[in-house]
Amino acid sequence: MRWLLIFLLLFLSVRLYAQEEYSVDNPRIKKWYESARQLIKEREFDGGISLYKKCLVKEPTFVEAHWALASIFKNLGDLERSFYHLDQYYLGADKSGISVPKLMILVKAYFKNGFYGKAKACLDQIQLYQIPADQDDSLLIASVAYAYKNQKTKAGVMPKALPSSVNRYLTQYFPTLTIDNNTLIFTKRAGASGSYDEDLVVSYREAGIWSPATLLSNNIHSEFNEGAASISADGRTLIFTMCDKGQTFGNCDLFISRKYGEVWSNPENLGKVVNSKNWDSQPSLGADGNILYFSSDRSGGMGKRDIWYTQRVDNTWIQPKNMGNIINTLKDDVTPFIHTNGENLVFASNGRVGFGGYDLYVSEQKEGKWQTPRNLGNAVNNNLDQLSFIISADGSMAYFSQDFKKADGKLKTKIVQLPIINDSLVKNTSSYIFGRVRDAISQKAIKAKIELFDIFTNKLKYSTYSDSISGEYFFALNEGLSYGVYAGAKGYFFEDFRFDIQNSSSGQPDTLDIILSPLEVGATMILENIYFDLASYELTLNSQSELEIVAGFLVENQVNIQIEGHTDQSGDPQYNQMLSEQRAKAVYDFLIASGIPSDQLTFIGLGSKHPVESDPTLSDQNRRIEFRIRSEN
Repeated sequence: MRWLLIFLLLFLSVRLYAQEEYSVDNPRIKKWYESARQLIKEREFDGGISLYKKCLVKEPTFVEAHWALASIFKNLGDLERSFYHLDQYYLGADKSGISVPKLMILVKAYFKNGFYGKAKACLDQIQLYQIPADQDDSLLIASVAYAYKNQKTKAGVMPKALPSSVNRYLTQYFPTLTIDNNTLIFTKRAGASGSYDEDLVVSYREAGIWSPATLLSNNIHSEFNEGAASISADGRTLIFTMCDKGQTFGNCDLFISRKYGEVWSNPENLGKVVNSKNWDSQPSLGADGNILYFSSDRSGGMGKRDIWYTQRVDNTWIQPKNMGNIINTLKDDVTPFIHTNGENLVFASNGRVGFGGYDLYVSEQKEGKWQTPRNLGNAVNNNLDQLSFIISADGSMAYFSQDFKKADGKLKTKIVQLPIINDSLVKNTSSYIFGRVRDAISQKAIKAKIELFDIFTNKLKYSTYSDSISGEYFFALNEGLSYGVYAGAKGYFFEDFRFDIQNSSSGQPDTLDIILSPLEVGATMILENIYFDLASYELTLNSQSELEIVAGFLVENQVNIQIEGHTDQSGDPQYNQMLSEQRAKAVYDFLIASGIPSDQLTFIGLGSKHPVESDPTLSDQNRRIEFRIRSEN
């Protein structure tokens, strides 16, 4: 259809000039019009525009003059005045006499400016000609129908711009939020026209008030472009885009910086495995820190810019993979955001049916497969560009950038927030745990390894280290799961905890300060996440992760331990003695099978002789496995 339209446009234009047929009869106005046309041909734009306007002063419905001015202003980049004259042309023209090429131009202009009813009217007229549509026009036709149908379904809650302390620049976009919702990092472009380079800035929320945005770090800031960042769940790893610094393999690359105490490290390039010779940008880091989504125009994609992902295996990022045609289109698919739950991917695209420009879409992962994305609707999307959409961990609030027209007609891009009603975007929300790790004796901060396991699958969900300076840590907990949490450092007993957030709706975080005790001979530790079936000495599957932690502890610390089995005081004492010994041996056997030398281990059953609780209602706590330090190697 594209070539047919070009042919028709040229043909009709020639006929129009040859026949000299106008919508006005006044000879003087016609002469002005012809003189204006000649001036434009000679590239005397000011004189030509002035004469066309003179025609319209005398004859406001002179549609040919409106069409000419629309074309001129479009070529000059003044799209607002171009659209005004296109609209005046359509209002004054004989609808049945408008050519197909002009109708298509009108459809595109009306759709782009959000006049979906007029776009549909022009499109309906084109379709009377039954001209086959190409792929681009098919997308436009479907989008006009979709936007017209859905333009009146406004949601009860609408986006609201964040305060001027955040939106203090001409342009701000690509927000990223820490899991506690209190640190907002985003990209700003300042200058009177938004022409300055991109920089990363940060705003902090205290008592519900956002502080004035300031540069994130002098270690990250440079004279070149830094932007489009993603911060980890614990707020201490930042992956962002850096361009034109001599450290990139392509136009823009992905870099990483880590926070120690309150200081961000000097950025490091993620390397040639992740970055290409092309444009790589707009990262989104999964909550576990082991999967990274980003946008790239590298070869091997589905369209112009695609969404890709890479995974970290054994602390190394592997070759990125394309998300495939469920997510990517033949056009641009950009600004991916993976929710803390790892199940919801939001991104922007101009290659799908929508309201115009870049619309936002969400895809849900079910049984390891991404589902067909759905448009987020006109509570979020409009005829302008919507980009860089993020959702808080608890699923209650979304943040994204949106274009606004200022009084002078120019655009200002602001970061807005949108309350999310019910579970319309995220079904499985996330909460988090935060705290500090300290030495039990000195109370000094400890750099401890903290691991989070799904108790029922034994799958490692998250691994991090507490900050070496402050001892702080954060990690996410997804609704509907039960977790085992382990914290340990060389020379210390590890600590383990269990968290259940089945069907949680509060989304409230927990504070958990972890105190690690130095190793000493005779000290004991209860293994909290060891499970046996009732009256059985067979370890259940969800004990595996705890025992693997114990094995790692023994390898790292080279201590000799005694494994001690305990029961409650119900039942026959002789039977309890036997059961406790069998359970202790089951743990012993697992550790031997894991490669721990037998001379590092002994086991004993103590039956019900050493209860930790005398209250009958808490007797289940007496059923336990402990280990005792016998000696250090």
